[in-house]
Amino acid sequence: MKLNRITWTAAFFISLLSFVAWFRFSYPQLEFVNFSVDRAMAMRIARDYLAQRGEDSASLRTAIVSGSDESANRYLQKTIGFDGLIRFVRENDFDLFYWIVRFFKENEKEECRVVISSASGEIISFQHTIDENEARPPLEREEAKHRAIEFLKSNFYFDLEQYTIQGDLETVLDNRSDFFFSWQRKDIHIPWDKDENAGTGKLLMGVKITGDEVLSFSKNMFRVPDQFNRYLARMQNTGNILSGIIHIFYLAIFTSAIFYMIVRRNHLAMHATKRFYIGLMIFSFALSLLSAINQLQNIIFQYGTTMSFRTYFWQFSVNTIVNALFISVSLFMPSLAGEALHYQVFKEKTSGSFLHYVRSTFFSRDMTQAVVLGYFVCIVMLGIQSLIVKVGQQQAGVWIEHAWMNNLSTAYWPFLAAFTIGFKASFTEELMYRLFAISFGRKIFKSTLAAVVISSLIWGFSHSSYPVFPMWFRGIEVTCLGLFLSFVYLRYGIIPTIVGHYLFDVFWNCSEYIFGASQPFYFYSSLSVLLLPLLWGCAAFLVNKKAVVKPMRWRLNKHQIYNLEVLKTYLNAHKEKFCHQSPYALREEISSHGWDVAVVDYALKDLGMIQEEE
Repeated sequence: MKLNRITWTAAFFISLLSFVAWFRFSYPQLEFVNFSVDRAMAMRIARDYLAQRGEDSASLRTAIVSGSDESANRYLQKTIGFDGLIRFVRENDFDLFYWIVRFFKENEKEECRVVISSASGEIISFQHTIDENEARPPLEREEAKHRAIEFLKSNFYFDLEQYTIQGDLETVLDNRSDFFFSWQRKDIHIPWDKDENAGTGKLLMGVKITGDEVLSFSKNMFRVPDQFNRYLARMQNTGNILSGIIHIFYLAIFTSAIFYMIVRRNHLAMHATKRFYIGLMIFSFALSLLSAINQLQNIIFQYGTTMSFRTYFWQFSVNTIVNALFISVSLFMPSLAGEALHYQVFKEKTSGSFLHYVRSTFFSRDMTQAVVLGYFVCIVMLGIQSLIVKVGQQQAGVWIEHAWMNNLSTAYWPFLAAFTIGFKASFTEELMYRLFAISFGRKIFKSTLAAVVISSLIWGFSHSSYPVFPMWFRGIEVTCLGLFLSFVYLRYGIIPTIVGHYLFDVFWNCSEYIFGASQPFYFYSSLSVLLLPLLWGCAAFLVNKKAVVKPMRWRLNKHQIYNLEVLKTYLNAHKEKFCHQSPYALREEISSHGWDVAVVDYALKDLGMIQEEE
């Protein structure tokens, strides 16, 4: 695939316009993110705090994860918009992102959770969970309230004049009484609906006292009205219904791929690419296992202390291996079926599948051009997405959560988590929805346009359960991206499509470390993951192998080679018997007698009775 100067010029200017759109509309979403406090710093702060309370953290198991106040995020974006959310965070010293450190013992209920601001390192919340039957010294309500107020004053500069009492609850247990007090900021009432009875968003401070101990506290709690939560649940149900419907179509495509692979299992295009896809499948499986290890802190954090940790860990390990195996197999089957279908339906578009590169080389300067084009594809995707979301925000009240940042920050190596997401999504989805689905749709509907539209719609609305509200909007957004990727795939091939998709996913999963405040390690490691395809492109440029397409031939083992000589001897001795048959009929007749189709093809080609596959 050689691109002319006009194509490169158009790609550059379209990418430039797309970058401007992204910078104008999407960049502000990342600029305010602050991860100045990393995992190690947060852990030290939490241990020091427990030591101040007289707790021995060395005897406890620990887990640390990244978190965000999703309910506040979605409510404030819905009511005051994204710009209003940023102002609210800054004006009220509100922490949208934080670290949660859990200290616990196996098979015991008692545990501590320390919540630390990812921006400042301040402890913004704490919870000490103890058994209901554990005794504490008796305490009167007024004394407990006084202690709560003094605690907030000494730790958070609490001004009682700016707050009104919101909660005053006493819980009487067998051996103690727990007192919970909360205060509401007088000047913060954020409505979400014209109906005055629908409730408003409130900013609270709270403390829980028992005996002489502060059991829990929270510097800033954003209280979302119950009616808004019910409204949101209805929207999520719509997204889940859409996803469920689309899942039926996905299963239909996946089942068709399996069926086609079985029926055409002797297709030479499958045989030629089988080793490549087996290698890809093994790499995907290993990457899934490595990803689980990378998320070990999240696994430990979710451990419930009602069972032994060993039992919990083994259950999780088995589930992880099974899921990783399924994902890897789901990559393998549609890919092989797609290779055979593409060879049949789009034989003139050789760069549309990996068969072309398996038969020639992955290290030519044509490959370099395809990789570089993938970077332009990614930038255009960012621009398309930014424009669509901006229109959605203005016309349909769209808002987007940032929960996707949590899993990445929780990982030991966020860059590896981003690479895993980008690699698996780009290969799995592009091979399924572009390589197989478009070829399959073209064969069924006899129309490339219909194949592109249908496959893009299925791909797009399969994302309807993502945290974008209204949830149907995500389907429209991704469908538009799918239409663009389909154009790139049909015009320029599979490589720029996969590279563009990979970069798009990796970019969004690393962007908070690149554009927000973060530690240097996170910044540079994120850049390195984005540059991986370019390294491949540079290697291809330097190696510069000539892209000579080799004929497709079966790989034979020793047993097949022996049978090949036997069959060739027989065919040479009986040429007059087969000379009037067509190549297809001849292949079918010999194969019907139990001969291996690979041996039959080799024998007929060696004897010149059929032509080599181009």
